[in-house]
Amino acid sequence: GIVDFELLRSKTNEFLCSYFFKEVPFVKISSLFFASIARKAEMGMKKRPNQGMINDIKVISHLLPYCDAMFIDNECHAYLSEQPLKDRINYGTAIFSQKTKEEFIEYLDEIESNTSIEHFNKIKEVYGDDWDKPYTNLYKNIQ
Repeated sequence: GIVDFELLRSKTNEFLCSYFFKEVPFVKISSLFFASIARKAEMGMKKRPNQGMINDIKVISHLLPYCDAMFIDNECHAYLSEQPLKDRINYGTAIFSQKTKEEFIEYLDEIESNTSIEHFNKIKEVYGDDWDKPYTNLYKNIQ
């Protein structure tokens, strides 16, 4: 069949300008992040976003809505702790960074203390008795 490119362009434009597209989590989060950076730049922020920041925004934008908790860098944590991001990006995800590592340890301790013996036994059954031992010799024999 013949493709009606004008209709295709029109429908694509309609979708990209729609409320539904703006509410797609990664679109919403990344847009708000970049708007926050632009707002700070307008107010005189000297540091420009680098590729690392762009990568962080991509990862956070795609994963945050689906995580119970995230441990991210201090700069991204600061952005997510400020308005309007704090209220507009609220998926119930607990956010931690180096500056809040004590709260992160408390969060993990709370998970551990609220986990039943039956659950721990199931973990041992699936992952073995050494499930809680860190795997530290991955690079041991690499010169």
